[in-house]
Formats: sequence, structure tokens, C-alpha cells
Amino acid sequence: MLCYTMGYAQNTSVSGRIIDEKGMPLVGVSITIKGVKGGTLSNSEGDFSINVPDENTIIVFSFIGMKTQEIAVKGRHVINVTLEEDDSSLDGIVVVGYGTQSRRDITGSISSIKEKTLREVPVTNAAQLVEGRVPGAYVTTGANKPGTTPNITIRGNRSFSAGNAPLFVVDGMPLNDGISDINPSDIVSMEVLKDASATAIYGSRGANGVILVTTARGKAGETSVRYNAYYGITDVVRKADVFEGEGFVKYMRDAAAAIGRTDETLIFKDPIERESIALGRYTNWQDLLIKKGHTQNHELGMLGGTENTKYNLSLGYFNDEGYFVGQNYSRYTARVNLDQNLGKRIKTGLSILTSYAVNNGAGYNPYLNSLISSPLGVPYDSDGKFIPYPINDPTMFNPLASKEKDKFINIEKDTRILASLFAEAELLPGLKYRINFGPDIRTARVGNFNSTNIPVGILPTASTSENYWFSYTLDNQLTYDKVFNKKHKLNLTALYSIQERRNESTNISVSDLPVETVTYFNLGSAGIIGGVGSGYSRWNILSYMGRINYGFDNRFLVTLTGRADGSSRFAPGNKWSFFPSAAVAYNISEESFLKNVPYLSNLKLRLSYGLTGNQGINSYQTLALLGKTAYEFDGKAAFGYAPNGIANKDLKWETSATANIGIDFGFLNQRISGTIEVYQTKTTDLLLPFALPGSTGFQSVTTNIGSTQNRGLDFSLSTQNIMSDGGFQWSTDITAGYNKGKILELSLGKVDDVGSARFIGKQLNVYYDYEKIGIWQKGEETLAAQQGSKVGQIRVKDQNGDGKITPDDRVILGSPDPTFTFGFNNNFSFKGFDLSVFVVGVQNKKVTSPLYTVPNNTIAFGGRYNQLAVDYWTPTNPTNAYPQPIADQNVNSLLFGSSLKYFDGSFVRIRNINFGYLVPERVASKIRAKSLRFYFNITNPFVFSSYVRNYAGIDPEILDNPATVNYQLGLNVKF
Repeated sequence: MLCYTMGYAQNTSVSGRIIDEKGMPLVGVSITIKGVKGGTLSNSEGDFSINVPDENTIIVFSFIGMKTQEIAVKGRHVINVTLEEDDSSLDGIVVVGYGTQSRRDITGSISSIKEKTLREVPVTNAAQLVEGRVPGAYVTTGANKPGTTPNITIRGNRSFSAGNAPLFVVDGMPLNDGISDINPSDIVSMEVLKDASATAIYGSRGANGVILVTTARGKAGETSVRYNAYYGITDVVRKADVFEGEGFVKYMRDAAAAIGRTDETLIFKDPIERESIALGRYTNWQDLLIKKGHTQNHELGMLGGTENTKYNLSLGYFNDEGYFVGQNYSRYTARVNLDQNLGKRIKTGLSILTSYAVNNGAGYNPYLNSLISSPLGVPYDSDGKFIPYPINDPTMFNPLASKEKDKFINIEKDTRILASLFAEAELLPGLKYRINFGPDIRTARVGNFNSTNIPVGILPTASTSENYWFSYTLDNQLTYDKVFNKKHKLNLTALYSIQERRNESTNISVSDLPVETVTYFNLGSAGIIGGVGSGYSRWNILSYMGRINYGFDNRFLVTLTGRADGSSRFAPGNKWSFFPSAAVAYNISEESFLKNVPYLSNLKLRLSYGLTGNQGINSYQTLALLGKTAYEFDGKAAFGYAPNGIANKDLKWETSATANIGIDFGFLNQRISGTIEVYQTKTTDLLLPFALPGSTGFQSVTTNIGSTQNRGLDFSLSTQNIMSDGGFQWSTDITAGYNKGKILELSLGKVDDVGSARFIGKQLNVYYDYEKIGIWQKGEETLAAQQGSKVGQIRVKDQNGDGKITPDDRVILGSPDPTFTFGFNNNFSFKGFDLSVFVVGVQNKKVTSPLYTVPNNTIAFGGRYNQLAVDYWTPTNPTNAYPQPIADQNVNSLLFGSSLKYFDGSFVRIRNINFGYLVPERVASKIRAKSLRFYFNITNPFVFSSYVRNYAGIDPEILDNPATVNYQLGLNVKF
């Protein structure tokens, strides 16, 4: 232990141990007495001892990258300290493309997700943690079924058809299939690169942002064993409000009355229906279909090593039993991370992940069928036997089929091996060569089986498909680091990279299986072979990259990047494109006239501009492929091959140019810190289909036409609100993002493409339809007839006032892309207890509810199927809400029915409440644990939304499934 001389009385000794949040000892922590020079450092075990003058002394514990703590002695002789990672620390290390940098040296737009969040928030997929924690990122789940993968867009949509998803890079290797196979417990950092200065280094694959994922590596020292687990219950809290019992009977009678039908035997045609009415026997199909869901997660890991050999091993198991019988998801993972020093100049390492996942029922949604099923039907006969059709209606199949064993099967099995292997050699002082090789092997098999009469009276059917993907990345990298005269900092990076991906696929579908027990196996025994297919595709990218980072006196920073990519997807002459970027930063707070300002700890101005590309087309889209076609030859049917598209050898890259201005600020020794950024991205040469004349024999050809623009603002703020001597701490993190995209040009220049709902000056994705303004009422018969409607039916606005309703009366009703997103997180801790409350929100978003979408029978108003229980029009109930039901009305005959489905999708939601307790070390040590934490987590407990409040919607995010809340009880223990 290293001690410094202290020039005051030394009357009392205080000792203890300092650890990090993982329970590992911290070496070299500075321990000082507040207001007094000198101090001591913690030793290799994290132990310290310091003399204090009296019991009112305040001891200050500080360490690079950790939050400083001030603790009052209060007569104690032993003080054990846990230091938390300080994500706002200017000396913290940030992972960037092909390297790392100190946070104070960053010139681009990079957002970090705290390791504490990664460790303590239970999620299925680590991509879920981006929501509300990265300004400018928009995350949608799409469904709350097991195994669902989130969709992420960063700073808005740029492209119509070339994709808008960010690139995931795990341990330096770019991925093609996201990170759903990766155990979130293995991840220690996630950095989100947003501007061109940060993403241009990934060239054609960084146009939509880049998410860098780093998994845990081994450390020198004593081996530690960890076990993380949680068990959860998924409870349905809101279901669709459909007609029940007598309400459904009244609805059917009202629909029949609209056409003058009063005979009950004609209204309720099946004797079972009339029997149910007489007995008051009504079936609640939702209640029969839904159960409580269960989740569990287990991770067992071991970490340790020596100075030359370091390792991290982990095994993971996750299971999600959904709230529908037959829907579940399981994932098994195993990871090995190994680092080996070969002497002083050579390092090698590998990361290998193997995963196996099984997803049952992912492609089937029994919920919609349960909503339209008649409550007058019965699911089982008196002997308990399954009834395929609860009433005499061949289109109304029993929604409980998924509960019957082997009646319905929809299963997907995925296997993946993802690896990253590297070797690094120091050729000269400051000059390093590194080679990375990353293979990614994945197989997916999907099996489907429908028993006899599922879903209609047909023979048993089955199908299976198999896909095999092989990808690899090979990087050769040179890096040079040098500091000149203590003021000039230079970092040079050069890269040569090869990426390739291959896909092989086969599929077969059959019917008339002789034995149903074979399900989707032994398909060769089927009486009818419906279709057999196979496919193969391949693409590769060759890249050259160079980057210069220069810093002067910690004040002025410059980053210059250039990357040239060549893609096999484009024809000769257009394969290559160059993507440059430049960024400058000015650390204003490093100026001498500001260094002594006590409240200012950081003030940096950043500017960047650069280009990125997008090659999101299929591997052979520049070519005219052949397809099978039928023709007549010698009076008989014959088959041959003909072009199924037009070649376009002029097809080239989409290109996005992004300008970014940012200000980083910090006050009171970073107790208040944050970032404000404004940006603009212009994307040109959009990859879009161009409509062709019918005389060509083809509908369209993909070409480079049009441009789009995104403008926005990102904001983040972190505050340490309270850091009391008594141990109470309160911190807050706020993120907000505003983004507004618009179309600048389309295939016909400045002319709108009405058929595709694309309009110059408007957002890329909009809803273009008739505007419902009410229901035609009595006394308006003539006006309704002029517009092709009648009393009791939907009234839409005559936008141009010509007295007729034509397609010209359609207007833009809104966009599915929100303009404003935010996250708000509060963290509290006190003497081992911790509480976090995380809130997210989305504003200016329009949703289209599948439950209100015609031709779905959930809103048909045809008096045949059950549907949403809405306030519909009748002669005695002249409402303006919903139209009159009419018996025997075809589901497609509801005039202007599409106008019913649009709703305000804005919401504020409490996403997570997490309450934990860190067991004192003296108690945990009794089971030989270094650290032990228990926690209780609630996911999605509350939502505030007009869609739920005013329109009886289920959930503004999950539109066609019940809304759920998840309760989880978990522990984190280390030995």
C-alpha cells in the first residue's frame, strides 16, 4: 500500500475494502480526507487504511471511470465502499469502430448504454435496452409473443426499400441477423454510433447507424463464478372488448332488423345457438384461450485468468411460456471468450457463441379468431371432445385448436455459431497489426402441420423449410498511436476487409398425409405434393479504410475517415463507392481561462459531415433472372423459362450525407452532464421500383430515383441529484429525440406518387385515406345518396366540396413514424437498497388497429361474426361513432370501412420498475459469496394513451394481442 505524508494529527485509523459493482476489488483507488492534501491508495485486494483526525472527518474515494464518493466517518473504524461506474466520466473508455477512445477525445455522435442497465434490467433481447436510453432511437416490438425481435431505427427512416435497420457489430464482427441469439447477460457495453463521422468507417453498412456490442472478457486475478437468474409471470391486463352473451344476441337481432328479418330461426340458424340463448350459456373464448405466461432465465459464468491468459465462460438458458397455449420460446447459449498473450508483443484471442433456439407458434395468432367466434357456440361436446366448428358455420373454426395436442404445429428451430478470432502484434513502438476473422453459421428449420379440418374441412397439410447461412468477415488492421511533445496526440488506422454471405434454402409443402402422427416429417408419404423449391444466393463486399485522429493539447480534435466499398450486388462500373467523413471538436473547457471556473467541468463543441451508403437490394437485382412459365405447344401445355424482370446495370448505391453539430456539457464535477445535437441527413439515389408501360410485359424495374431528408434534434441529460453523507443517492437520466423526415424527390421528379402514398414534402410513410366525420343521420338521406351512401353508414369528408366522394377526397391522416420520443429514468439507492423507475414515451404517431381494419371480421358489422363491442348506429341510437350492422353484409361491402382504423398512437408508459437489495458483504460471505443481490422487476405496469382511454384499444404498441404486465423475481450472485 502506498501512503503519502499527512501534515495533521493522526488519532484514529479507518480501514476497509473497496470493490466495484461486480464485487471485484479495486486497485489504486485514491483515498483522501476532504480539504486536506495527501492520502493513500487501495492495494491489490482493494484494502485501505487511513488515519483521520476526528469522527467528523469526511473521506473522499475517487477512481478513474468511477463516481467519486464522500463518506462521513461518524465514529466508525471500518468502512467498506462500493464504487459505481461513472458513464459521464471524461476519462472513461468508449468503444468506437475498430478501436477505443477516451470519452474526452470523441468527435462523433456516440451514445452509450450503461453497464449497470445491461446487468440489472431483465430483457429477452439486448436490443430492447436501446429504447429510451439512446436519443434519436425508435424501438418497436411489434408483438408481445415469445421470441419477438425488436425493430430499431436511428434518426428516422431514410430509405423506402433498401432497409432502415442499424448494423450490429459484436466484438468487432458485423452481423447480418441481429443479436437475438446472444445472451444479454454476456454483454458489458453497447455503444450506438449515429452520425457519419462515427458510422462512415463501416461504409455501406453504416448508413442507418451502428450498434457496437462488447461481451465480457476475462481478467487477471482470482477466478470468480457468477449465477444470474430470474423467474417471471406474464399476466394479461387488457383484452379486446367484444360482444358477450346478451350483447351479441342483440347485435345479431339489430343486424337482421336492418334488412327486415325477424324470424329467430333465420337469425340464429344453428340449433346450438338457440339452445345457448334459451339456457343463457355463453362462451368467453378469450378467457378459454388465455392463460398466465411464465418466463425464466439462468446464466452460469466463470471469469478469471493470469497476466497472460484470461477467460470468461458462460452458459445460458431462457424460456418464455406465452399466455397462449402452444406458444413458447426457448434459447440455450454457451460462450467462450479467451485472451492469450504470447510474449510481450503478441496477443491472441477468441470469442465463440453457440446458440440453439426453439420458437413454437410464432407464425400463428389464435387471438383474432377468438374475437370473431360466436359466444353462442361451445368448444367441446358433452364427452369433452373437441368440436372443430362450434356453430354451423364453416368459416368459424374453433380458436382453441392450438390447445389440442398435434392438431396444429408451427415451430422454428434455429442453430447458430458466431465466432471472432484475432491476433495482434506490436511491430514497432506504437504500431500494431491486428487480424480478425469472424465466421457466422446459422441454420433455421420451420415445420408446419394442420390436422384434418384445420382451419376448414380439408385434408391434413404440412410443410417444412430449411435455410442455411454462412457469413464471414476478415479484417486486416494497422494502428499507430503516438504522443508528441505531450501535446500532439496522433492515431492512425488502416483496414483491408472482406465480407461474404451465402444462403441455401429448400422447402416442400404437401397435403393428404396418410398418417397424421408424422406431422411435418416423412412428407414423401403424402398423397399430394403441393410444391417443392430450393434457392441459393451469395454476396460479398471488399473494403479499404483509413482514419486519422489528431488531438492538440486536449483542446482541438480532428477525425478524418475514408472508406471504399465494392459490392457484388452491383454491376461492373457501379460496384465501388467512396464514403468520406470529417469531424472536428473543440474542448472549450480545456482553455486556461475556463479551467479555474469551479462549476464548469466539461464544454465541448463538435461538428461532423460525411457520407454513408446503402446496398440493400437482393444479390442479383441488377440482372434479368429467368422464371418458369407455361405456354401451349402442339396443342398441349408446355413449360419453359422466360425473363421475369428487366436488367438494370446502371443500378448503384443509395448515398446518405449527414451533417451533425453537437455540444457536450458538464457542471459541478459532472454531477450535471449532457449533450445537445442537431443533424440533417439527405439520402439520394433511392433504390425504388420505376413503373413500366404494360407493353413491356413487366410492371417495374428497380432504379436509382428520388431523395429524402431527415432533420432532428437529440438531447440527453444526466444528473446526480442527491449524494448524501448518510448514503442516500438519487440520479436521473433523460433522453429525447425529435425527427422529421420528408420526401424531396420521386421517380417523376417533384410529382407525388399517389398510388404508393408518397408525397413530396411529407414523411416517407403516411396513411392516405378518407377522413371519417361521423354517421349519416335521418334527414340526410338525399345528401347521403349523392355520395353513394345511406343513413346509418359511415360519413366521410368531401374534401374538395364537389358533392361526390371520389379518390380525390383522400387526405394524409398521419404517419406511423413518431416525430418525438423520450426516456426518463430515476435511480435511487440507500444502504444496499436500490430502486429505478424507467418511463418511455412516443408522440405524434398514428396507428392502424388490425382489430378495426376491414376486411377483418372483428369490425365487419355484418351480423355474422362476433366483433368489437362498439357504439353502433340504430334507428333508436343515432350515434356518430360506428355504422349500423346489416345482416349478410359482405365484409368488403362496408363503405369507407377503412376510415375506422386510424387512431392516435401516442403514449407514455412506465416501462420498468426495478427494486433491489444488495446483501451486506458480511452476510453474503457466510455462503462464500462476494456479492449477492435480490431484485423484483415489473415490466409495463402502466400506460397512458388516448388509444386505450378513448377508443377501447388494447395497447398502442401491441395492437392485435392482449396487453400484458410482467413480474420478475431475480438474483445476482458471485463467488
